[in-house]
Amino acid sequence: MDSPKALHFVLGNHDTHWRDLEGLAEAAIDREPGRFVGGRNSWVAQTYLRLREALRSRGWTVSAGSGFRPGAIAVVHRDDANEFCSTRHSSFLVVVRADRAPVAACDLAVVQNRQDLASHERFVPLWPQPGLRGRDRARGAAIRRIAYHGRTGSLPQWFGDAAFGRALEARGIEFAVARTGWEDYRDVDISLSARDESEALSVLATKPATKIYNAWLAGVPVLAAPEPAYREIRRSAIDFIEIAGPGDVLRSLDLLRANPRLFQAMVDNGLRRGSEFSVEATRTRWMRFLEEDVARAFAAKRERLGSRGFWHWRVMAAQKALSRAHRVRTAYERWTGAAWPLPRARRRAAASGQRAPDHLADVSG
Repeated sequence: MDSPKALHFVLGNHDTHWRDLEGLAEAAIDREPGRFVGGRNSWVAQTYLRLREALRSRGWTVSAGSGFRPGAIAVVHRDDANEFCSTRHSSFLVVVRADRAPVAACDLAVVQNRQDLASHERFVPLWPQPGLRGRDRARGAAIRRIAYHGRTGSLPQWFGDAAFGRALEARGIEFAVARTGWEDYRDVDISLSARDESEALSVLATKPATKIYNAWLAGVPVLAAPEPAYREIRRSAIDFIEIAGPGDVLRSLDLLRANPRLFQAMVDNGLRRGSEFSVEATRTRWMRFLEEDVARAFAAKRERLGSRGFWHWRVMAAQKALSRAHRVRTAYERWTGAAWPLPRARRRAAASGQRAPDHLADVSG
């Protein structure tokens, strides 16, 4: 049996992408930000490098690899913890859900926002964008370039609308879609974050608020669609300006151009708010989670880990059901544009303001 402070980071792509991981220093994250894109890379490989030295300084044994270590605590992305035929049940499983279906086959799950937290889920924000390069302050309150940073698979159609483009051109504003180089905000005056209006609501509910706090940390005001994670971290009207389409974007740009003091207030406020999601703040959250929640729960279950074979098969069946339900719900919402009807237990809980008693309630919906 491993030490009570044995922590192993599991990477299914370790042998193909991360054979050099042990030899990398944390500085590699900012030096090579493109390597830390995607769920496993951003959540597991990055977390290993960000926490390794801090954990070792507090007496933890820390390692990373492609397989599980029986009797140890394992931090693993859901994509690498979703098979029946495995001995992973003999590890204490900390599974990162990311933007996947709910996780049942775990001891604790890490989620990207606080939406509808189940009893075994803990919110830890995704790390801010590696290698972030903030806006050039010499640009002042000028608005000459707005930009979207991120994947392009669910961009709103109005991003390419000719009338919207002409309206921006008439204002002397360039619109850039940054498909790569997500760390570079040096010549960005406004950050725009919106997705296709038909994006499934259940998918949006799993997304992180990274686009908001990346822009905050870069010193850039934000115009953003009303996604659940964005609204969750909003504390004031100047955290970001909420937009629902091109008309809102144009009105917001006109407002900020006419009010340089408001522009600067949003920059200053964003820098303050962004500190809540900095690398150091996120490292502190992870360390508290591991040393309090994980260590305590591991100590309670440690002696029983090797005999959890039946448990593993049973909960993996539930997890497969959750995955199927998530796919059906997503397809329904994309097709109809309406939210998936809640199961009766969830409807009663929502009406009363209470959590549904069973975090697997969706399976029976």
